[in-house]
Amino acid sequence: MENYPKLIMKDMRILNVLDKDPTTSISSIAKKTAVSKQVAEYRLKRLLDQKTIYDFFTVINVGCLGHSLFRLHLKLKNVSSNSYSNFANYLFKNYPIFWIGFVSGSFDIIVDIWAKNSSEFQFYLKDIMHKQKDLIFSYEVFPMLSLSMFSYNYFLPERTQRRTGIIFEEAPTIKLDERDWKVLGLIKNNARMTYEEISARINLTRNAVKRRILELEKKKVITGYHMMVHFQHFERLSYKIFIAYDHAYMDQERSLLDFLESRSGILAYARLLGRWNLDIELQPHNAKELQEFLIDLRNKFNIIQDCELIQIIEDFGLDFFHKKLSIT
Repeated sequence: MENYPKLIMKDMRILNVLDKDPTTSISSIAKKTAVSKQVAEYRLKRLLDQKTIYDFFTVINVGCLGHSLFRLHLKLKNVSSNSYSNFANYLFKNYPIFWIGFVSGSFDIIVDIWAKNSSEFQFYLKDIMHKQKDLIFSYEVFPMLSLSMFSYNYFLPERTQRRTGIIFEEAPTIKLDERDWKVLGLIKNNARMTYEEISARINLTRNAVKRRILELEKKKVITGYHMMVHFQHFERLSYKIFIAYDHAYMDQERSLLDFLESRSGILAYARLLGRWNLDIELQPHNAKELQEFLIDLRNKFNIIQDCELIQIIEDFGLDFFHKKLSIT
């Protein structure tokens, strides 16, 4: 069994502060966790170096930039683990991918792909299937209606209101200029980048950068900021629950979604079109906790007709604002 770094209470307090607001300054972290600025800086650097924290992401609703999101479930032929990684690398390099995950269940890989419309997605799909026909055994496509993610809210016993970031939701298209796109490209994987640092990279004044980011937040292009952590460092598992609705109880959907948003350990949910209507991503401590949650969910909501569990083995890649997204 792999040995993961030991986390102390100072770490958990720092993580809790950053979970509430990933852009919190070192000085504020120190004040809120009752440690010196030097200790806060050291502990945060250590959390990043040991990959307990992957990074601090800017959550961007690409739906309001004229793109849609399509989910692809792939079952591969009998190939080596190295072939899986090479395939995932190929997809990230050649297509506008939001997320790729390796999973265990009735299929092997989940791929979320941005496209301007169904015709463009169909072009990508045909290209993938043609060029990777010796690798792909079967596939299933799910257009997304929306995708939301939430703060963890599980680092300390205290429970606070969770933050929501909308990754995709259909909205009227907002036109951005080239500098807005450059700003988003810079901060997508570094929500803690300062206005001064951004200013130096794109030849704008600090105040001009600040105005642009505030305007992007106001327009809900930027819908939040998110710290992403390595779930195994917290002795947790990572699963998806796919749910098919009983459409006779569709009036329960909003209550179901509100319930999910209130629960710590629920990372995200996606509303889908197709055989499955809802994808819930969660991080329980063990299989027993997962089963108890699922039983509770089914007892509370008659809308749940059927479900399937998929374990996430590895998050291979994530890009909130892929470089292949077009400005036009």
